[in-house]
Amino acid sequence: MTVKTDTDIYPWLQGHWAFFMQRLEADKLAHALMIEGPSGVGKTELAQTMVARLLCRENQPRACGQCRSCQLLCGAAHPDYFNLQPEEGSNVIKVDQVRDVIGKLDLTTSISERKVAYIHPAEAMNAAAANALLKSLEEPAGNTILILVSDNPGRLPVTIRSRCQSIVVNQPDARLVHDWLEEISKATPEQVRAAFQAAGGSPLRAAHYLSSPEQDAYAQVRTGLVTLLARPGAVSQTSSQLNELDPIDLWRWLSICTGEVIKSNMTGQSLEWMTANPKLRDRRLLELQRQADINRRMASTQVRGDLLLQEWLINWAEQVV
Repeated sequence: MTVKTDTDIYPWLQGHWAFFMQRLEADKLAHALMIEGPSGVGKTELAQTMVARLLCRENQPRACGQCRSCQLLCGAAHPDYFNLQPEEGSNVIKVDQVRDVIGKLDLTTSISERKVAYIHPAEAMNAAAANALLKSLEEPAGNTILILVSDNPGRLPVTIRSRCQSIVVNQPDARLVHDWLEEISKATPEQVRAAFQAAGGSPLRAAHYLSSPEQDAYAQVRTGLVTLLARPGAVSQTSSQLNELDPIDLWRWLSICTGEVIKSNMTGQSLEWMTANPKLRDRRLLELQRQADINRRMASTQVRGDLLLQEWLINWAEQVV
């Protein structure tokens, strides 16, 4: 994996970066860091920025991007940097991979002041690999930093977690993320709220939705639902159109749209996209949302997704009071 030296520090990660720099400048940085938190909050970007700063030969707040060390890192050719992840076609980090990296960490540095190993996702290590890494954590080589990144640190042995400095990246404040998304995308507040909700609270996934055709697909789902409330006989046509979308995203969006209508009914606040604004049955809406969540989990199975979608859309179209 190529590490960029100009990766942005997202607003909600500024505190974590400040902590890292304080420890680094005071020469009190732990031998091993564990960056943990849900997917899509910027853990990888934070880790890459740390890697670049640790290997840069210039004493600056961020990696300079110009020195030979930075250039080699950007070109995926840095002799003091080791990227440890599952091999292609596998979802497991194996013991031989860990042993190979540990052996190289014991050697003297070539260019930078220290060696850095980046392990991600850390929970992908099998038991033998984790045990091999443990020895390095218990007896660290000089001038070596290990950076582990994990979406699910609970899957790692306690012996590994207890020997790492934990940096927990939680889902950031929604208002902070909304402001950031509006700034980088120039989207409307309504579009930002929709993307953030569709992304399940993940700011980076929401940014992806806003900058890709997926945002248009989300709008297409909403349009299809409104059309069916006005023209229940359009189920076949609407189903055919929506079947072109990614099934997991489709069912997530259907669940979110249904949840928005439920909330609108409870609060009395109209929805911008629900132009017809019909009166819908709350109990039926709850059943539809639950079924959408079930169907999302079934989307990767052999079940006929087109039939599930058509049945769901028929039930949606029949719920007007």
